[in-house]
Amino acid sequence: MGSLCALAVAGVALFRSGNATFGFFVGLELALMTARFVDWQRRARQLRHEPGCDPTIDTSVILSTVWCTLQGSLAFAIMRSGDLVLCVLSATLVMALIGPLCARNYAAPRFAFLLVLLCDLPFVAGALASGEAWLAIILPMTPPFLLGAMQIIATFHKSMLSTLAAHAKVLHLAQHDSLTGILNRQGMDEALSQILPHRDRQMALICIDLDGFKQVNDQHGHGAGDLLLVKVAERLREQIRSEDLLGRMGGDEFMVVVRDMEPHRIGPLADRLISAISRYAYDLGGGTVARVGASIGFACLPEDAASTLQLRLRADEALYAAKGAGKGVGRRYGALAAAAPPMDSPGRSGAAGM
Repeated sequence: MGSLCALAVAGVALFRSGNATFGFFVGLELALMTARFVDWQRRARQLRHEPGCDPTIDTSVILSTVWCTLQGSLAFAIMRSGDLVLCVLSATLVMALIGPLCARNYAAPRFAFLLVLLCDLPFVAGALASGEAWLAIILPMTPPFLLGAMQIIATFHKSMLSTLAAHAKVLHLAQHDSLTGILNRQGMDEALSQILPHRDRQMALICIDLDGFKQVNDQHGHGAGDLLLVKVAERLREQIRSEDLLGRMGGDEFMVVVRDMEPHRIGPLADRLISAISRYAYDLGGGTVARVGASIGFACLPEDAASTLQLRLRADEALYAAKGAGKGVGRRYGALAAAAPPMDSPGRSGAAGM
């Protein structure tokens, strides 16, 4: 709409004055209108073909800057002419542009203010160059006007940042366990959905179930059980890398996702996790001390599964096998691990017989 209004003002200026300069403005306005429409179509096509992508806006930024420069130049030419009708139209156009410029570009405050300056300062300069003494009053009015524009942009920008922060907080709460601070089931599901299986990349999924946790809850209460879960999460976090994923899937069940690690290293990692959980007692406060163990089932991709969903199911099966083997042990799903002799002693990982 801004382009149509500017085109109308430039057309009226050409008709009233007969000055070829305004014909030049009309031509430039038409060219920029076409270029901006083509750029808009390009971004729309990109979004249709790639939903969720972020289209490049470099061209849009350049075109917006050039367009605002054109509006400022047109305002300067009109105000300098001294034609009362054209001056009123130009002032109306410039004032009408300021609001949309602030409202549409507040995400980039300095850029938004630059566009405002490109439109307004030439307008003021044209008024001063018109030779009409009374128009000089525009000069002292300009700083408060620009300050107001800055405040509008800053207010919108602050509101946007607050909204984004609130959204990020809600998203974090939705995907993280409020007790331990690690991923919850929804967060782990989302993280796994973003991982695309690749034959050249290795991944392992480790399911962990605490042994003896119910007794802690029954004997010492849920408060003690909650504190124990927090401490277990801390111990698990200490044993894995920063790039690995750790989540609490509910109750006393945890999950670890390890990427870019050879399958033969996952068994020793499972042993370390079992040892970290069960080796030392947990101080639950008030003189209360408790111990728990852990059973682990894991599967590797691409050796044991063809997808992350299948990987998760097979790790669950391996966990059931570990629980059935007497608890406190680790089991891997898959025929590839079957060649290794099963280790039934606590803390030793073998193959699930499946």
